[in-house]
Amino acid sequence: MLLAAATGSGDDLPALWRAAGVGALGANTINNLPAYLALEPVGDSPARLAALLVGVNAGPLVTPWASLATILWHERLRGVGIDAPWRRSVLAGAVAAPLVVACAVAPLALR
Repeated sequence: MLLAAATGSGDDLPALWRAAGVGALGANTINNLPAYLALEPVGDSPARLAALLVGVNAGPLVTPWASLATILWHERLRGVGIDAPWRRSVLAGAVAAPLVVACAVAPLALR
């Protein structure tokens, strides 16, 4: 299966980062819920499922369509008069998402 090959296997830190990274990439490509549903079958351990959940929930900060929450927050900011251009959001997300995902997944490998 293509998704299994993309996410790899194992519960060590690089393997968990890989699973989370594929989840984040999938979420930013299509949306976080369909990405999780497509990748859930390859999460063959609790640590890999947790890494996948981190990836699809903390990773979709880059593209506007990656998460409904991102769109709702953007609209809420505009509603209260705060200028939040998508370009700035995408740039900030491109920096923040990898850092947040990497730091959140790291403790999963310590079990």
